[in-house]
Amino acid sequence: MDWYALPSNDHPVVPQNLYRMSGGATNDERFEQIGQSWMKHTFLAYEEFVCGTCNTNGCATGTHLCPGCSDPYVSSLNGDQNSIGSRAWINPFTGSFPSGNTANNHNGHVHNGVSHRILVETSDVMPGGNPSATYFGEAAYISPHEYSWCQSHPGECNMFNNFSYRQFSVSGGPTFFTFTPVSSTVRMQPAIEAWTATGATVNQIEPDPGNDGIFFIGYKVTGPSAGLWHYEYALFNMNLDRAIQSFEIVFPVFQPSLTNIAFHAPPQHPGWAQDGTQGDAGYSSTPWSFNQTSYSATWNCETFAQNQNANAIRWGTLYNFGFDSSAPPAISIGNIGFFKTGSPISVQIKAPAESDTTPTPRPLPTPRARPTPALRR
Repeated sequence: MDWYALPSNDHPVVPQNLYRMSGGATNDERFEQIGQSWMKHTFLAYEEFVCGTCNTNGCATGTHLCPGCSDPYVSSLNGDQNSIGSRAWINPFTGSFPSGNTANNHNGHVHNGVSHRILVETSDVMPGGNPSATYFGEAAYISPHEYSWCQSHPGECNMFNNFSYRQFSVSGGPTFFTFTPVSSTVRMQPAIEAWTATGATVNQIEPDPGNDGIFFIGYKVTGPSAGLWHYEYALFNMNLDRAIQSFEIVFPVFQPSLTNIAFHAPPQHPGWAQDGTQGDAGYSSTPWSFNQTSYSATWNCETFAQNQNANAIRWGTLYNFGFDSSAPPAISIGNIGFFKTGSPISVQIKAPAESDTTPTPRPLPTPRARPTPALRR
């Protein structure tokens, strides 16, 4: 795999994320993203042996990652702020970003201790405020060479296995924290897959095969407790360039009563000079609007036409939606609306099915176009 350092744009970039699993009686009710970094620009392939047999025969080492070889980094390299460029510059499916130093231009701004690194609210990792929470770190390699190779070798590669994660315990605070690995790295899977071990359902969706990436829809229903069921949903955009702008939950029968309506998104980095966002303003952190009708419950951010920096679910981010209801769960439809381009699609979820004395309940609507599910690993 090509590994040419800047100013070449033919090298992988490495984004990093932090997640927390918590809530409910067993501390696994929801899976949230609590931090994200910009993307580190790689510069040299180390050709190590973590993956097995590293074969450098006939391979130009350093400027290429050779077959079977690994490329480990220490945290100081991944946290080198002068090598961390904004995510806004890259198409996460094709891996393309501008050549030269455009995608890693730090002129016009001064770094502080957290600039461009994984940005997390202190309250989200304080042990006392998050009893028995579980934390996961995640990293990915996004490579333009992989995309071009896959385009010329259809059916011979998997572009959806570049994310890996690891569980950590957190101690210390409020100024200094220690993250200690709890288990080995889970390779070639995004961190949301860890939620499935708790009974959550997580499905991989490919809206436009061959032209854009994938996202994951996760959901979990717990209860009833004191007569209420809790409904938790997570949307993780792995490498979908079009991004996600709306999430609609269709009620399978009658309109239920919803309480404790919740929305969660990871912190956005502030705007920086040369960051690739419109006007160098950074992405919005405005919470999504919520609307409930007799037919459905919908969250949405601004459209692309309204605000190109709107708080859409962009690549490498996970957003949460939830509520309580006295109505038990049933299979239903979730409609996903996109930010940049593309028609909405429908996915399978569970939603509250309210009973009623009305003689004839209304039928479920005709689902919107459903994509072919991507192959699970």
